[in-house]
Amino acid sequence: RSAAGAPRPFAIPGDTAHYARDRVVDVEHIKLDIDIDMDNQRIKGVARTTFRPINDGAAYVEFDAVEMEIESVRIQGRRTAARYSYDGAKLRIELGRGRKAGERITTVVSYSASPRRGLYFVAPDEGYPDKPFQVWSQGQDEDSRHWFPCVDFPNEMATSELAVTVPKPMMAISNGRLTGVSERGRKRTYRWRQDQPHVAYLLSVAAGDFAEIKDNVDGLPIQYYVPKGREADGRRALSRTPRMLRFFSDVIGIKYPYAKYAQVVASDFIVGGMENISATTLTENVLQDRRAYPDFFDSGDGLVAHELAHQWFGDLLTCRDWAHGWLNEGFATYFDALFTEHQRGVDEFRLQMRRNGQLYMGEDARHYRRPIVCNTYTEPI
Repeated sequence: RSAAGAPRPFAIPGDTAHYARDRVVDVEHIKLDIDIDMDNQRIKGVARTTFRPINDGAAYVEFDAVEMEIESVRIQGRRTAARYSYDGAKLRIELGRGRKAGERITTVVSYSASPRRGLYFVAPDEGYPDKPFQVWSQGQDEDSRHWFPCVDFPNEMATSELAVTVPKPMMAISNGRLTGVSERGRKRTYRWRQDQPHVAYLLSVAAGDFAEIKDNVDGLPIQYYVPKGREADGRRALSRTPRMLRFFSDVIGIKYPYAKYAQVVASDFIVGGMENISATTLTENVLQDRRAYPDFFDSGDGLVAHELAHQWFGDLLTCRDWAHGWLNEGFATYFDALFTEHQRGVDEFRLQMRRNGQLYMGEDARHYRRPIVCNTYTEPI
């Protein structure tokens, strides 16, 4: 608290005001080919980004790209390498001349990286010899730039393709529909395509030796990916997903808009869940055995419903800048409560909303005070 007794402000020394980025180009499509090296915890990739300048005269394009080794840069359709500069955080590619508004351009960047954020490797170690081999991404808010070059801000949306090569017996789950799987020696390549535009932080991958549980709702494929041997726990935790999906589609008035809905239970996941478009990643703590599950039912269902609601609020509809991230989280939290009402009645809904309010007001009273719409921060997360 301050000397006057009021809750201390949220902003700390050094925080600055942030505003939505100026858009120089309109990114239309991101096509990634990545090869995952589990032994060395590295990736090697090619990023093809298709965009159109918004105004006449665009002479360069700039991508967020952190701690990468840039091997080559070219503009598709040209044989010669493109001129570029790279400072470890921003990759600036010269377009050769002032381009016209609306002219379609594709840049091709070959790179490699050992990401410290954005893409995480899980493997057995001395303390946990039974830990599985996995790799998964976590892009929100601005960490996708650590594993592929992109315009890493929520006011830029594009369709995407991801071809990811992993060692057998791993499988790789990503966004949209699976368009192909091929094998070569000890490796396997999965190809995914997401046809609805989305922001860069929602492009994702999760790879591991998972068990796949198939479900559906009105013909829409639904998959649950869980550690092998925990299929029963996966069904127990996730089997109400079709009911949630149908309920949200009816209440919102817009049918679930993607080709499938997958949920991947990841080892050591750093948050409770992440609403990657059509492919949510969940903490392994969502899985409980039959004895423990009754004590976990409320929070488990709440997490699943929350991330599913984000498929509309946050994914299909995305805030223009991080000051409005409360719209993503506020709607998802409210629709989690609406599903509670649908399942268990109005009293449970009111109790949940009361608890949500108490949590927020308690934070305001005991920790710090800030506006709900807040653009003053160091990092948006």
